[in-house]
Amino acid sequence: MSLSYYCSGNVNAPALVLLHGFLGSANDWYSLLTRLKDDYYLITVDLPGHGSSQWLEEDAQGAEYFCYRLEQTVQTIERVEGISLKRFNLLGYSLGGRLAMAYTIACPERVEKLLLEGAHPGLLSEQEKSERYQSDLQWARRFRQEPVADVLLDWYKQPVFSDLDDSQIRSLIDQRSKGSGLLLADALMSFSLSKQPNYRRALGQLRAGSPLCPCVHYFYGENDHKFGLLGQHLLTEHVIHSVHPVTGCGHNVHREQPEAMARLLRERF
Repeated sequence: MSLSYYCSGNVNAPALVLLHGFLGSANDWYSLLTRLKDDYYLITVDLPGHGSSQWLEEDAQGAEYFCYRLEQTVQTIERVEGISLKRFNLLGYSLGGRLAMAYTIACPERVEKLLLEGAHPGLLSEQEKSERYQSDLQWARRFRQEPVADVLLDWYKQPVFSDLDDSQIRSLIDQRSKGSGLLLADALMSFSLSKQPNYRRALGQLRAGSPLCPCVHYFYGENDHKFGLLGQHLLTEHVIHSVHPVTGCGHNVHREQPEAMARLLRERF
């Protein structure tokens, strides 16, 4: 079954498919879309259990089944909208970036450029995976048992969100507390970083492949030290083609600095 999607922008321009992060929806990209409407044909997709996309029993299989659903969605868009998506650009933020990696590795012939924003290619040790699994399991239990707004009060105290001020956190909680805690818990565990393969080698093979292989580019906010360091390591390890720090923001570049993000996408990609 196709995922929920929304099309906008210039139908004659290159296509850009956008995948949001955990807790979000296609609406998260609005500020960026308004700045790119003349430069791209924009397709925003709701992840399973988010926005208007249904959660299916098969979604519990994780990234592999997501790749199937995204490919079904791409084919639906081609049929319904009457456009060719033989090759398109794919931008993913955080969880959306991890799923974008999975899809690109599974369907490299589809993706022209893979654009990653604050996304993790995979944990390296069994200890890291075990610790992440236990952490995600605790969050999932809270999402199932407590009001979503109460859980989010603590969710946004995590170090990766340390650059957000109180008003920004309140705004995010207001937007995201309407989701189903049960569906969020299912998505969190099904797409847990603890279960994700290490994509470094597969991405590196794409980078070293034929000219038709996707180019992989990485974006991060200058205040997001964890993912900034990760991006630089991926560049040094020849996993990605380029890395792009964005000033004045943390983990969520497209939300905090949409103009800077749009300028990068317009001028370089």
